[in-house]
Amino acid sequence: MQNSLKITLLCAVVAFFSSCAETSKTHSNQLKISFTAPADVWEETLPLGNGRLGAMPDGGVQKETLVLNEETMWSGCEWDPANPEAKKLLPEIRQKLLEGDNIAAQELTLKYFKCSANGGENPKYGSYQTLGCLELDFSPMGIQNVSDYYRELSIDNAVANASFSFDYNGQKARFSREYFVSIPDNVIVVRLTTENAPLNFSFALSRKERAEVLANDTVSTMQGVLNSGDESRLGVQYFSEAKLVKRTENEAVILISAATDYKDIIENQDRKDLSTIGQMVEKQISAASVFSYDDLKQRHIDEYKRYFDRVSVQVGKQGRNGEIQAVDSAALYLQFGRYLFICSSVNAQLPPNLQGIWADAINTAWHGDYHLNINVQMNHWPMEPGNLSDLSEPITRYVESIVQSGERTAQTFYGTDGWAGHVLANAWHFTAPSEDPRWGSSFTGGAWIALQLWEHYLFTKDEDYLRRIYPVIKGAAEFLRANLFEFDGYLVTGPSTSPENAFRKDGKRCCICAGPTMDTQICQEIFSAVEQSSEILKTDSAFANLLKTTAAKLPPMRISADGRLQEWLEDYEELEPQHRHVSHLFGLYPGTTITSPELCEAAKKTLERRGDGGTGWSRAWKINFWARLGDGNHAYKLFKNLMTPVKAERCDPDNWGNTVSYSGGGAGTFANLLCSHPPFQIDGNFGGSAGLMEMLLQSHIVKPDGTRVISVLPAIPDEWECGSFKGLKARGGITVDCEWRNGKITDLQIYNPKNEKIEVVKGL
Repeated sequence: MQNSLKITLLCAVVAFFSSCAETSKTHSNQLKISFTAPADVWEETLPLGNGRLGAMPDGGVQKETLVLNEETMWSGCEWDPANPEAKKLLPEIRQKLLEGDNIAAQELTLKYFKCSANGGENPKYGSYQTLGCLELDFSPMGIQNVSDYYRELSIDNAVANASFSFDYNGQKARFSREYFVSIPDNVIVVRLTTENAPLNFSFALSRKERAEVLANDTVSTMQGVLNSGDESRLGVQYFSEAKLVKRTENEAVILISAATDYKDIIENQDRKDLSTIGQMVEKQISAASVFSYDDLKQRHIDEYKRYFDRVSVQVGKQGRNGEIQAVDSAALYLQFGRYLFICSSVNAQLPPNLQGIWADAINTAWHGDYHLNINVQMNHWPMEPGNLSDLSEPITRYVESIVQSGERTAQTFYGTDGWAGHVLANAWHFTAPSEDPRWGSSFTGGAWIALQLWEHYLFTKDEDYLRRIYPVIKGAAEFLRANLFEFDGYLVTGPSTSPENAFRKDGKRCCICAGPTMDTQICQEIFSAVEQSSEILKTDSAFANLLKTTAAKLPPMRISADGRLQEWLEDYEELEPQHRHVSHLFGLYPGTTITSPELCEAAKKTLERRGDGGTGWSRAWKINFWARLGDGNHAYKLFKNLMTPVKAERCDPDNWGNTVSYSGGGAGTFANLLCSHPPFQIDGNFGGSAGLMEMLLQSHIVKPDGTRVISVLPAIPDEWECGSFKGLKARGGITVDCEWRNGKITDLQIYNPKNEKIEVVKGL
């Protein structure tokens, strides 16, 4: 019956997986991004990828461009940014903070406590770069009088297409194109077909710089060497090839692949020469070419759906026949986030960067790197609840890979054990403070990204994985504990910042402080993670006890006179009350230290003062905040703000600086659903997708007796009066299916294969 409630607790997941594919197919009409014209700008192209390779076709009529990507196209190199003066000045900087002279502490920090040789502005730091383009020229076909134009990206099978009609010899002809990036066969696939007209075209690869291109009627190759930033070192070498593997009068199939020697560099192996890299690429294309187009496509779809079909979501109002009618694009946006995560992670060596894997520039915005003060963490927020835990290897491997660099940073800048990460991070293991400590001196970035690995354990309960990553989280905790110093009877961090905010001190703008609230919250979280891990793995009990004693000396969160959660130890005057970062609410989301009614009320007042604007990723973060506070209507308002349509003003993508707005101007969503910071930054997509999941399901609270609280529909808005979801994940290895009608849950199934001790709380 519609108003009845059915709750089933199961210890197996077989019944769930058997129904997912059918559900996803049934609602596939909701899972498309479509256009009735070719892309005018890159932000209207359609993103395709398989973790290693990316492609964005524009669907042009006379000429078409596919912007291409390969995940390891990184300029720069590994280098030592150590500054020997920094460690010497650390005691003096901390003394100035103890004296309350933040301005003097800031002056010293700006002068001495930063990396050598300009940090992120040093060519050695490098940048993620576009691979280039595949240019297709159809002008020999004399296409005229185009009509019925349509192109789309199908989210549920990771295939894009474009088609249109045109006049040919007095009759209607049809031109169709289809594109995908094969997960199992590691190639980009383009199929061109015509009806009632012959297919006539040419193609070639291209790149703005550092490219040697050769082309004939059937194959185009491109090779080059990226700038290492160091004249004495060879940069990343790359090779790409586009090959026509089938051509008839009305059909053509092109396969594209690429590779670099980045892995040789990073693993300190003998480097391949360009001809050897080229042979690897040719081998990939040859292996894929043995399959027919239909087989290639089906192999790709089958592998993609193995990930995507685990989750289905519908939200909206109830139609006359009982079906759910979508009132917005929430389900599409949620699934698009999962789509982008699969397409930038599934075969990847590196985790998705600020661009995911999709960049159309040489000088990518913010270097396309891995900022550790929220951005790379936000990239992974939808992974666990979105039932994609088995795609955690790239981020796990990456965090493991920066530990050694982080240990050098801990020793050279702080003189302590453990490992540290600050704000800037890249493919070359950069972990030092940046060139500008006002935004780059926060040293809890390493611990924050280590907590992402801890989250993977919490969701999977995989003790082998925990044993693997325990040294990572332990090392992050060691560093933070060693860098706490006594301040007004508490242990605090410093010199640090509340990213990337400032306050007024002695009439001046100041960023450098001791014990910003976010730092304290991260210390609490990483110390707790190590304590729990120690107990689970039965190791390091003495160190765990030391962390417990240390945590008791951390300052409590403080509430200001007007009821807001303080961002700093002192209730400084904010210079930007609506600043895009709300770092001191880390403990609300993704952390777990803000759960009491008093602190939640203070967090609410903080958010009300911050406002509902901000950059794209900032709006996404606020969806998660309001969801954790149980306010579905306000979370939904932030989702609508995130979905504000943005028309990209096309300029030279390599001169992206003139499109940047830190105050929220131009923030929202481009026509192809990619998030606008501006410019494009993919963390908003991932954060927004995770926020929608958080509105449907939460599992972060654990009671003192160890019972995990599973909160179902904790924050849905009034507009979602009915809906369903299948396959969302809760911590503890738990899978949840739910259906609700007219504001009441009608079916709820909890799959609990680890036999976790749980309490189910229904939000409606």
